[in-house]
Amino acid sequence: MAYMLMLVTDDTRQLKAVLKAWKKIPVDDVVFIDSTCFHRTGPARPHIPMRFMFEKLEKDKCSVTLFGIVNDESAVQECLAQAETVIGDLDTAQNAMFAAWPLTFTKGIPKQAGSQGGAAQ
Repeated sequence: MAYMLMLVTDDTRQLKAVLKAWKKIPVDDVVFIDSTCFHRTGPARPHIPMRFMFEKLEKDKCSVTLFGIVNDESAVQECLAQAETVIGDLDTAQNAMFAAWPLTFTKGIPKQAGSQGGAAQ
């Protein structure tokens, strides 16, 4: 069965090292997005939303969230181990978290990532 991975880290400089470590596993089509965590928003600031105007996240409040798909639970464990070689023990790290969950249905995922006939195997 295929699994979805999610890794959130506050140190955006760790992104390249984690991606390099995950390349050998392999993780299918890693997607990463700029994100921010609730605890990093700080004191409330006045905000006047404007229609069709988008704001860039402030770099000191930005984290990065990575999503990827792997073949099985052993690949999940390997991704966790590789991420911890870059970030450190996630049980004690203040700057990162990792999660994975099974994908009961996928479509458009290459067969090597666990997809066959639309259902994750």
